[in-house]
Amino acid sequence: MTELGITQEYLLLAVNDRGRFSPLNPQQPICFVAAALGELAGAGAVAFTGEKVGLAGPLPEGLRCLKPLYDFIDRPRPVPLAMVLRDFAPDGPKLAELAEAVGESLEALRLAAPQRALAGRVFYLPAAGQAPRRLERLLFRLCSEGGPAPGQAALAVLLCQSGVVAQKLSEATAAKAESALAALLLTGSEAARAAHAAQDMADRVNAILCGGR
Repeated sequence: MTELGITQEYLLLAVNDRGRFSPLNPQQPICFVAAALGELAGAGAVAFTGEKVGLAGPLPEGLRCLKPLYDFIDRPRPVPLAMVLRDFAPDGPKLAELAEAVGESLEALRLAAPQRALAGRVFYLPAAGQAPRRLERLLFRLCSEGGPAPGQAALAVLLCQSGVVAQKLSEATAAKAESALAALLLTGSEAARAAHAAQDMADRVNAILCGGR
């Protein structure tokens, strides 16, 4: 199975069968942006100073699909995160550009196919079976004795926060996943630290976009 970045895999697992986030659930695109910010920060490409964010290093080749967000942050001085999120909010003008860039990277790996819509928008439909298999693998790792890798732990946090786990798994399986994640967060492992970082980023984005609700 092709290994993906957190933002790539989040998009693949979160979108519906039309390649879109649920219009009734703003947490899905919010956690998508949180995933992208978290990956850029984790790679040393951007850094936060209080409530501002700025470039801290070059964009890694493996994160080229996040270039729309990286380029937006590329300014002479750090900018308020609120200004960035204004354009990458669920109804912001830049969210579609970021989602399409990530979708293109999935298409290049033959994991998604483009579907053109009105106004020139392009949505990316996950290849048949990809999302269920990847979600099953994530659940297995989350509940296994060895636990998930750090990136998988971060992904699990964002999928739970956005309601994707509850939406795409049975009630019993979703409860099992959330229980395993809660137990992981209590450990001091590297995966737990990655999960906490993802949760902190989602909370930071939510605090600005919807007052933490």
